[in-house]
Amino acid sequence: MPSTTILLVEDSATNRYFIEQFIQKLGYLCVSAKNGVEAVAYCRNQVPDLVLMDVVMPEMDGLQATTELRKLFGEHWVPIIFLTSLNELESVVSGLKAGGDDYLAKPVSFDLLTAKIHVFLRIAEMQNQINQDAIRLEKYYQENEFEQQLALELMERLIRLRTSRPDHVWQYLSPAAGFNGDLIIICQPLGGGEHIMLADCTGHGLTAAISALPAIDCFHEMTEAGCEMPAIVRGINQKLHKLLPSGRFVAAALIAIDSAGRQARVWNGGVPCVLLFNPRGEVEARCKSEHPPLGVLPADAFDDGMQTLAWQPSQTLVVSSDGITEAKDGHGAMFGLPGVEAAVRRGWPDRIGETVLEAVKEHRQGGAASDDVSLLVIRHPDGGQSPR
Repeated sequence: MPSTTILLVEDSATNRYFIEQFIQKLGYLCVSAKNGVEAVAYCRNQVPDLVLMDVVMPEMDGLQATTELRKLFGEHWVPIIFLTSLNELESVVSGLKAGGDDYLAKPVSFDLLTAKIHVFLRIAEMQNQINQDAIRLEKYYQENEFEQQLALELMERLIRLRTSRPDHVWQYLSPAAGFNGDLIIICQPLGGGEHIMLADCTGHGLTAAISALPAIDCFHEMTEAGCEMPAIVRGINQKLHKLLPSGRFVAAALIAIDSAGRQARVWNGGVPCVLLFNPRGEVEARCKSEHPPLGVLPADAFDDGMQTLAWQPSQTLVVSSDGITEAKDGHGAMFGLPGVEAAVRRGWPDRIGETVLEAVKEHRQGGAASDDVSLLVIRHPDGGQSPR
């Protein structure tokens, strides 16, 4: 049984007969209507694949019928070809405005009718395929949005459960995409003091955020178990090296502040900015990246050596990911460490973090951030000021 249906709307019984016979010889099912009223009534329950529409008919002409059919079909496109006499060609423009797609002059050339039927059915098939693909894409998009929102909420809850927010630490995190591949975790060891980690996972978005999960758990659990920072660094590296696929790693700065508040020990693997400022807002020490990022080296090649800094009241540590130092202006120039140092001096002593962010925004000259941004301002617990 033919699967393609053509609706012929024609008030002339003779024309209907010959066109019906021809359409059936082409292998299509032909349904006839004598006027626009019958055509609209049929299409309320059935959607044809193509419509051949006479223009001048009693009760409801082809222009009125076409307007009604377009309302019935909605987003589903069905080609409508007008059949019109030579002296009715002026009606063609009105017909196309009403929703028609083409026309054939009477008497109908069956060769031309055959060609137009084949062309419009092929176009309709492609259009319907596009519509179906769009529906599937929209469904996929909605499902993906829901899943990503759920994943984001779970990750945010995990981070909130795994980190504390002491008054002397100011922090800022901003993702370039919906998920943040940067993270900041602060934990209190059993014997006092603080363990702090700023990490920057490869890339940004969901894939980067997923890479952070093993680092978060390992950092928190080993701190709670009473492990020292070198062991924690080694443990995180070993876990990431086993779990992450090739090309994925986590740049990180891990900082251990002792319970007496006299020293800060820093392990830096790939973080561009770890600066210690003295009470005058001058750089006291620069903790350069001396190690590859976490997850790159196997356990037997890994170095857990840390840099030890004297940690005194009124001193401040400023730590940031490359989302700040590699921010570019319109000419491609990076903000860099000099930009951070200059901004710290301008914001010293009570608006350090805010001033750095303002300076980066100004440096980008209105451009959007191309990478996740993380920034830490850590004052000595006895410094007497809450950082910003």
